[in-house]
This record gives sequence, C-alpha cells and structure tokens, in this order.
Amino acid sequence: MFFSTNRTYRQNPSEVAYQPNSDTTQWNLKVRAWDGNFIYGCGPSSTFFSPSLPCPLGATGYMVAGDADGDGQRDDFSYYEIVSLVPGVAFEPNQPERCSLYSAPPSDLPRPVGAFTDLTFTVFYNLMDATKPQRMYKLPHYSLQLDYTDRGTMDNEVVTGLYRFSFPKLGSPETPAQLPVTYYPIPEGYKRNSSIWQGFRFTKLNGKPLAYDAAGFIGIDPRLPNTFTWAGNTADIIFPGTDKLYVAMSDLATAANGAPLGNPKGAIDPVKPTIYPGFSGGSKTSRVQLLTPLVTEVVIPPGFVVPPFPVPVAPAKTAPAREAVLRVMLARLVPSSSVCYDNSSRAYELPIRFINTYEGWAAVAFPPGTPASKRASTANPDGDPYNNYIEWRNWVVGSSLGGTVPLKPNPMVKDVITPPILTLVQVQPRPTRSTASVGTSHWETKHPKDPAFTYVYEFSTDLQHWTVVDADHPEWQVSETDTEIKCQSKRETLSGNGFLRVRETPAPVQASTVE
Repeated sequence: MFFSTNRTYRQNPSEVAYQPNSDTTQWNLKVRAWDGNFIYGCGPSSTFFSPSLPCPLGATGYMVAGDADGDGQRDDFSYYEIVSLVPGVAFEPNQPERCSLYSAPPSDLPRPVGAFTDLTFTVFYNLMDATKPQRMYKLPHYSLQLDYTDRGTMDNEVVTGLYRFSFPKLGSPETPAQLPVTYYPIPEGYKRNSSIWQGFRFTKLNGKPLAYDAAGFIGIDPRLPNTFTWAGNTADIIFPGTDKLYVAMSDLATAANGAPLGNPKGAIDPVKPTIYPGFSGGSKTSRVQLLTPLVTEVVIPPGFVVPPFPVPVAPAKTAPAREAVLRVMLARLVPSSSVCYDNSSRAYELPIRFINTYEGWAAVAFPPGTPASKRASTANPDGDPYNNYIEWRNWVVGSSLGGTVPLKPNPMVKDVITPPILTLVQVQPRPTRSTASVGTSHWETKHPKDPAFTYVYEFSTDLQHWTVVDADHPEWQVSETDTEIKCQSKRETLSGNGFLRVRETPAPVQASTVE
C-alpha cells in the first residue's frame, strides 16, 4: 500500500504560496492498495500478436478490465505480453464498499473518508503455453484520492502520524484486513507555525538575495551559469537513505498555446519538454537527481535557452520572450512495513524570466582569453566613440541604432550608430466639441524599449542643462507603448536650439520579503 500527500508551492516576493494547477500532482491525499501484480513487455494491442522481436513471448495475456500503465485510462479488452504474474493472496476483489479508513491521528479529516475506487485488474493468462491451463486472475486494486483547493484545509485535515486502513479479506470479505502506515513530516512551503517560521524557500541567486521584477519573476541570463540556493530541507525531516531530490526547469504556458505572458502564477506548459535538463526524446518529465536530498543549491549551466536578444545576429531579429519555473522536487519512499510506504512528494517552484544582461553578452561577444580590462562595460577596445556598454545596448535594442560590435569580428557590420532623426508627422485634424481643430502636424522621434529598462526623454538647449520631458513640459510630450517610447512636439513650428536624448535605467526590482 502507498500512502502519499502531494503538494506544489510557488514562491513570490511575499510568500511561498499554494500552486493549484502547476502539474498533475496538485494538492491531494492518495491511498493505493493492491494485492498481486503482473509485469508486461509489449502491449496494449487491440489484436492478438504472435512471438516476434521485440516481443519474444507474444500475447500471453488478455486484459478484461484495468489500467495497466497507470495513465488514468482503462485498458479493457487489450492483449499484452505478460512476462510474470503474481496472484492476489490477501484482498477480495471488486468490493470497494468494504474499504475504509479505520483510524487516524486527531484532525479535521471528515469521517468516514470518501468511497474508494475499484481498479481491480481482470486478466486471462497463459494464452500461448499449451502445457499450462489458461486462467482468469482478479488482482485487487483499490484507490482513494482527496483533492484540496487551499493549504489551510489540507494542513488541518491531513496531519502526520499513524493511519490504519481496512480492506475486504480474501475468502471472507466481511472480515477486515488492516494495513497500518505512518505519514512522516516533510518540508512544506515556508510559513509561520505559531511564532516560528519554517519550511522550504528559495533564498539566493548567484549568492545574492532574490530580487523580483515588477511582474514577479526572477531574471536570469541563460548565457551564464546561475546558482540557486534554498533552505528548509533539513536533516530532522529528511530521510537521506530513501528521499530523493530532483531539479528541472519547465516552460510556462505562453501566448502560443493560449495563455498570456507575464503571469508568474501560470501553469507549466503541458506540451513542451523541460528546458533543463531537456533530455532528447521529448520527455516531459526529464529532471536531474541531486547528490543527496540535503543539497541546498544547484548550478544551472548556460546554453539551454536562447537569450531574448541573440548575439551576434541581425539587430532587427530578436528571440521571443520566454518564461519558466525552476522546480525542486522531493520524492519520498519511506517504509512503515514490508508492504506499506509513505511515498509523498513535494514540488517547490520559482518563476523565471530569461533576460539579456551585459555580463551574459560579454561572455559570448568577446573571444576566449580577452582580458577582463577589455571586457569591462566602460572599456572601449576598438577605439570607436562607443564603449562596450553602448555597443551592448545597441545589440539589445537592435533597430534604428544600427547594431555595433565591441571588436568588429564581422566586417559586414558597420560600427556606426545612426542618431535618431526628428520627423515632421502630418496628423489629420481631430474635431473637438467646439468644432475647432488642433495639432495638424508635429515633430517626433522615437526609441525602441527593452522591458528590462525604464526610459525618459530629456530636453536641453545647451547640451549641459537637461530637463525631463514630463506632462508639464511646455514644448514636448511623451507617449509610450510596450515596445517603444515616442517624443512629440506640441507645436508645428520649432525655433531656437534644442536637443533630445533618451535616458535608460535598469527597471526596478522588488526584494523578496520571504525571510
């Protein structure tokens, strides 16, 4: 018998929260008890098949009822190559009404527990061996699942301790056959219990406290190694001999399959395989097992994701935004006896947004062995008017600024910045309530935006004193979209000296309050 609780948590700037639709585990209590079992090779098949490669035994069994592969879909009326079969010896099959929770630790768990589901296998075996009689086997399999929609209810109903379950005894179903199992403490999401904070939480990225962007994502550059650190999987509630800790990185669902970008609470993409480790073969569950379940950090190597603005490519081409979750998963298999196990699982998630940083760009833009002094953001190794930082921003923006390179490795790329030009824009008259017309034309300039930065236009008449173009500016006004910022004159005619510039600064990040 397996007794398991399954929970998924996702961390945000203020808490480690219940995540209801992260994957198929969600939040539940599951009990599965079975008596007897069979191992199969080939199958299922709707038609009988003879011995062959890679099925040397052929169709030795025929399933009348049951779910052989555990995918939730019944495999009734299917042929299988059954390699071995062990008959049931303890439970009476097909009597789920006699299954029950006999005793449990004090809690808010409603009694009696809801009805068990009958998943008994009915199998005809020895179809091919003429020396052995064909028999019909019923292999009892009973299942119970209680789903939860909030953490508080599950915390109050499913508590640690000893649980006893009763099942109908083989040959005497009115007599209960009891199985005891112990549910052990396991790291939950970080939360205050009485006056003590405890539980699992992510704490650092690359040795620094977590910092979230405005949407609630942790930004990482995929061209760099990134070290994630966590706490809470302590030795007092971990079984190093049987617990296993895994890590993976999975895509969030995106606009390509119906869900919007920018949602750190969104569901994991059910179609794509994992980003990391991203094993070949299209596995949706590929993951890396860590050395022990007591490990408190992992280094995600670079190169698994194309950065949002690839280098070096044509500046106008950019990779689409990509968002994901880092997942640390704890899988347990602790025995209470030779036949009863606590096999609970936990998934702890952190929302990730892939970003383009100077450090990541420099890691690939310069040849191996380039001295650190030449790679510095303030350095100018090619001697043109633009330092490395401006050259990087040129690639990141990648539109009207032309695109530059720090050492000119590609002679086809002109290392020249084309300054933005003011353009006279004709505007159709716009009627007002007084029937007057305003703004028949204006001058404007625009600049593309990177979501990792914020932008303001500034105006000067002497290139020394600059004022921000805000709503009260007498001559200019600014409008923005998600992809560009635009500065427009308030009058059709310009006079005197005037200079405009764009000031960009990294977008503000929100420090985590999960401490």
